[in-house]
Amino acid sequence: MSLIAKFAGLALAVAPLGALGAQNASAGEWPEQHRDGRGTHYSPLDQISASNVNRLKEVWSWSPDTTGPAELRNISTPLMVDGTLYFTSGSDRQVIAVDAVTGAVKWHWKYDDGPRTTRSPRRNSGRGVSWWQRGADQRILVVTPGFRLVALNAKTGKPVLSFGKEGVVDLKLELGVPLNPDSAAIGSSSPPMVWENTVIIGPALEVGLTPRSMRNVPGRVLALDAVTGALKWRFNTIPATGEFGADTWDDDARSFTGNAGAWAPLAIDARRGWVFLPVEAATGDYYGGHRPGDNLFSTSLVAVDMRTGKRVWHYQIVRHDIFDYDNPSTPIVADVTIGGQRREIVVQLTKQAFAYVLDRVTGKPVWPFEDRAVPVSDVPGEQSARTQPFPTRPAPYDRQGVAIDDLIDFTPELRAKAVEFVKQYRMGPLYTPGSLINAADGTKGTLSLPGTLGGSNWEHGAFDPETGMLYVGSFTNPAVLALDNVPRRSDMNYIMVGGDPLLIDGLPLIKPPYSRITAIDLKTGDHAWMRANGDTPDRIKNHAALAGLTIPATGGLTRPVLLVTRTLLFSGEGSGGAAVLRAHNKATGEVVWETTLPGAVTAQPMTYMVNGVQYLAVWSGNPRGKPATTLHVMRLSTN
Repeated sequence: MSLIAKFAGLALAVAPLGALGAQNASAGEWPEQHRDGRGTHYSPLDQISASNVNRLKEVWSWSPDTTGPAELRNISTPLMVDGTLYFTSGSDRQVIAVDAVTGAVKWHWKYDDGPRTTRSPRRNSGRGVSWWQRGADQRILVVTPGFRLVALNAKTGKPVLSFGKEGVVDLKLELGVPLNPDSAAIGSSSPPMVWENTVIIGPALEVGLTPRSMRNVPGRVLALDAVTGALKWRFNTIPATGEFGADTWDDDARSFTGNAGAWAPLAIDARRGWVFLPVEAATGDYYGGHRPGDNLFSTSLVAVDMRTGKRVWHYQIVRHDIFDYDNPSTPIVADVTIGGQRREIVVQLTKQAFAYVLDRVTGKPVWPFEDRAVPVSDVPGEQSARTQPFPTRPAPYDRQGVAIDDLIDFTPELRAKAVEFVKQYRMGPLYTPGSLINAADGTKGTLSLPGTLGGSNWEHGAFDPETGMLYVGSFTNPAVLALDNVPRRSDMNYIMVGGDPLLIDGLPLIKPPYSRITAIDLKTGDHAWMRANGDTPDRIKNHAALAGLTIPATGGLTRPVLLVTRTLLFSGEGSGGAAVLRAHNKATGEVVWETTLPGAVTAQPMTYMVNGVQYLAVWSGNPRGKPATTLHVMRLSTN
């Protein structure tokens, strides 16, 4: 495969910074997906600042070979260690190593997953690779779409033959359940978590909107030896008989229910040796009639001792999840002064637009959670939870639930059409369950907000450990939760079925802002500021029904991506949004700079330093594949 690297001058000599390992990297390196295992997506670099960011210019870019099928978007975050960038590309998840200064390709690697390819549930670039080192032994770890863990020599890109079987461990065979390795639909789209000599993999399964069966592979979390690839432990996210939490499942559902993976990236407390698992929902996403009970550890945050694989504590964020409110983003490990006391906390951002702030040692809420009554399902066979935990602080960072006041109101005519349109659906507060598409009351499903995509999602947030400020991107994106019995498609009693587009004359049903960035002060739990994620899309600004109106910035119909440094907050509107990268004043959210890219920003930006020069790297792409997916690398111009 031909790989393209373009260099735009400014050649610099690379002065190796030294390979320090992920747990104690130098300020200039970026050795993990979020730079550190704490999930902060923060860099202490400050060479690029508000006073000079207007001098930021692209110096090189990289794109995959476009002679074959175009890569629509890349969602990986490159690593930078010792002057080399490492990232993934393509649906077969190739690994690329390039010179961090020039973009010159050092090596690339690809793997043929064989017949598993067609059943891989996460056939995309993945969110990147992981770094491990012991002395001179430096490795890149990647999970293939077919759910194999591969160890590569970081210098050469060749498999480490002493790891697993010639560099490869078949993770499906480590799950401890009977399955067909070629057809079992389990994979992983996030990089492994590495701590000392332990590699931890959170699995991802098929999206559970319309499962073909109530029976599926359980999303067990695996820990392997980083040196040999041998299995160290498994954590059963669906408890086995006699394990803690088994009594939260009724009717023997544990024996056949699947999912409950941890597809979002993991986070660690390196001092304690704990890993935090953001566990997803069990099969299926909108109907739980085949799995009565609260269903631990589905949709829970679980702290696990990395030495033993034993549960330390857990908090179930959604009981008996039938909303597809799986935990979508990396937990954020932070130390913050709250009420005059230094607190060790962990924060889970969610699709439902809550930031759940828990004491990292005990798993107890830092600010009270209220157990509130929620609407009960009337879908036959469903036994929905009657209460759910609601954080009292921080306040939600996006809209929750649907009421008439949430509907489009640019003009009285549009509002009237929206009011008439929603009569065909049920509406209600957060945690209003899905309903039948042919319900007795004449409705055809439930309007849910946030919908299945959030709120916030895998794009995560960014936390500034110096100020205690958490920055979150979110999407005001409703969904229709409509259920039907479709025997030809599934053996489940009910699965989700398609609904009408939620548009009024081509305009979004819910009034803007459509997406936003919120700054949350974790010292107090207060919102510091909130602003729309970008300007108003042209298709809305230029809509005939809005002629003559002044439309404030609505933000894109997308999910924002963020990076915070000592000096600035960088943002992109996300896949499908405007092709713009912005820098914000961290204290106010004011945009202090922006630049146009060939396509929308599709992954979280990252930054690094080589030879005293700070660089910024960001992916752009387009849903139609033109222009091609590209990694752009920038630095301050000397002109």
